[in-house]
Amino acid sequence: MKRILILGLLALSVGCYKTVKYDTVIKNVGLFNGYEDQGTVYIAINSDTIAYISTEELQSDQIIDGTGKYIIPGMVNAHVHVSETEQLRQGYPLGIMYLLNMHTGLEVREAEWKKGYQDSTGYSILYGAGHAATVPGGHPNQYSPDMETISDSLSIEDWLNHRIEKNVDYIKIIREHHEWMGYPPLPTLSYEQIKELIDRSHEKGYKVVVHANTAEEMMKIAEFKPDGFVHMLDYKEDLPVSDKFYNSLVENDIFVIPTGGMSLKSMDGAPPFMIDWVANNLLDVEERTAILKKMYEKGVLIVAGTDAQEGQMDFGADYFLELELYQRAGLTNLDILKTATGNAAKAFDLPIGELTVGSKANFVLLKDSPLNDISNLKKVEQVWKNGKWK
Repeated sequence: MKRILILGLLALSVGCYKTVKYDTVIKNVGLFNGYEDQGTVYIAINSDTIAYISTEELQSDQIIDGTGKYIIPGMVNAHVHVSETEQLRQGYPLGIMYLLNMHTGLEVREAEWKKGYQDSTGYSILYGAGHAATVPGGHPNQYSPDMETISDSLSIEDWLNHRIEKNVDYIKIIREHHEWMGYPPLPTLSYEQIKELIDRSHEKGYKVVVHANTAEEMMKIAEFKPDGFVHMLDYKEDLPVSDKFYNSLVENDIFVIPTGGMSLKSMDGAPPFMIDWVANNLLDVEERTAILKKMYEKGVLIVAGTDAQEGQMDFGADYFLELELYQRAGLTNLDILKTATGNAAKAFDLPIGELTVGSKANFVLLKDSPLNDISNLKKVEQVWKNGKWK
């Protein structure tokens, strides 16, 4: 009797088993998930979500053959200043699916774009800091005269609460107090104000990034433990760079968005005085390469971003100048991919730049593996957003 019962239960379990079918399966495709190479896999998609990743065969009525091809997460440009909707389209065909806005003078517009284009195919997904923290007349108040600034009439606490009310994703702080192309230094936040901004932002659960670009400023601010700096060093006056600078980043677990690719951008057509000032004052390609190499060797988390450079850098093709600089600095192809994907997810704790079960099906199908040749990043076959592509 017991034997009959067992056989009956086995028959029932076999009869109830059905092969799982997914909406879409991409088979035999290479995968980089934002952090490591996963080899050749099957990727299952249900609706707008990664449902399963397996080395075993998966079933679907819609199977796409990925043999010889490679998938990476949508790439992240972690330092932009979006001022028009067309800029949300620039990098999308190239696989740049996430833009992190680092200041806007129009927070309401930023909030509308963040929501309105999140699900729109053909547009990168936007995150933002709203207004950057500065003082009246400080950078970037000269470009955004109507922005809120921290002053005697607006406290740090109130300023932060206003950003939170505008649903910002992180807080950006400006420390800019250096002569620029013959113009005298602008007023700026004090170190005491910066420390208070960092402390209070962290208490409220927000990541904090800081605009600063001299060794003295960055080392001092590093003591306050911001999450990241949104620029590397900029000025020749800081050469040679001491180990103390690099150690301050490592010891305080601070990531860096170098925005150094600008040094590879042609200045053809720029006024002669500007070309001379840049050559005499700003770090050149070789100098930036050496600093980035040392950051990499020391273990600083590097996150890729272009900045806007007042219209001189676009958020699409110029992104690859940034990655080229990392290649010159000796980063492996795997680590260059991390700067463009998983490092941003880790740095900002946002759902960006990674592909795992349960994540949005936002990825780039490449014709060949960028692990073999980083230039294969430009060989885009399809860009998928929310489980769709066109």
